[in-house]
Amino acid sequence: MTTATAKIAATAVAAVALAASPGMVATGLAAARTSDGTTVVDSSTIASSTEGQTDQTDQTGQPTWARHHGYGYGHGYGYGGYAYGSDGYGQSSGQGTGSSDLSQAADGSTISGTEVASMKGVVMVDTVLPDGRGAGTGMILTADGEVLTNYHVVEGSTSITVIDTTTGRKYSASVVGHDAAHDVAVLRLSGASGLSTVTVDRSPAQVGQSVVAVGQGGGQGSIYRVTGSVTALDQSITAQDETSVGSGEQLTGLIRTTADVVPGYSGGPLMDTSGRVIGIDTAATSSGDIDGYAVPISQALAIADQITAGVRSEDVHVGARAALGVQVTDVTVGGYGGSRGATGMPSGAAVADVVAGGAAAAAGITAGSTITAVDGDTVTSGTDLSEDLSDEYPGTRVTVTWTDPSGTTRSTSVTLGTSTVA
Repeated sequence: MTTATAKIAATAVAAVALAASPGMVATGLAAARTSDGTTVVDSSTIASSTEGQTDQTDQTGQPTWARHHGYGYGHGYGYGGYAYGSDGYGQSSGQGTGSSDLSQAADGSTISGTEVASMKGVVMVDTVLPDGRGAGTGMILTADGEVLTNYHVVEGSTSITVIDTTTGRKYSASVVGHDAAHDVAVLRLSGASGLSTVTVDRSPAQVGQSVVAVGQGGGQGSIYRVTGSVTALDQSITAQDETSVGSGEQLTGLIRTTADVVPGYSGGPLMDTSGRVIGIDTAATSSGDIDGYAVPISQALAIADQITAGVRSEDVHVGARAALGVQVTDVTVGGYGGSRGATGMPSGAAVADVVAGGAAAAAGITAGSTITAVDGDTVTSGTDLSEDLSDEYPGTRVTVTWTDPSGTTRSTSVTLGTSTVA
């Protein structure tokens, strides 16, 4: 059985082609399409992409969709736009009963559930992106300001503001570390103390269990709650960037519910009826009746503990990300960006701009070049370049191969700089 799913995160507020600003982050491309067929573009940074990409199919012939922060005028799903999923154990025969309390804000964003004045331990996470803004949710884990959220809520942001819903106080925040493969990030609030924290229940969820999802529905600056029930456990979904030719990202072990989670809920708690957190709202179906997906809190907290302990691994990145210092678009055989430039240019990541003083500039890479390999691994698109660099740390040396505007192939060792985005 397959399911169309979409990460539900951050809403974005700068409209470009019906969405947030165009761009590609060092860990993934961002452009997407909503269920109504409108094209959406994500924003983030170190390498920026073109906007308005179209949907593709993978080798199975099924549609794949992209990561995006927004739909409509600045609001939308997070990364992992449209995907497929498979059932795990414990699926119930029925779909349960979820809330149908959906409404639309004046700006076109979707709101779900009932507005509440505050929620203990729940915060609103507002981000500034290179070409827009975003909004999501998070959970306070410690009194001194450790916050759990989805990575796609803060990915690509240049600054993060967190609002404690119980006090209304605002804090600047930084990313301690993240796990993109499991969509988990830990934030640290500046100057925080004496905060109220969420109460968690690490016990496995149960099929048929009633649940409450909480989040900044529609990114409207308010907290909403929506009810539902658990319909399946151990779910797996595959989410893929729209212009990527890879197999996409797998999220596994997810809780599926009937809760009508919508954009802005990402990073918020999925709770039992006693108010204990059993999961972190992460994904939702992008068409038809809404099915929500949540990462079990036990899995998310295990990752958070590793991050705060400073233990790096294949999936867990602690501290700042590396940056090559270029803005790129995809190149297809026959043209720069697939639409202009010298015929016959190799496929790869077309350099649209170079950051002054950055690693690429120091290596002699110029605008109009096409990056074709990193450490011998072929780069076929801007997405490839981002993925190749996503796990690297500042100060790492990599060998970059590129074709300059004259058609000459060059290769040199480059010392990566520090990314200015999360």
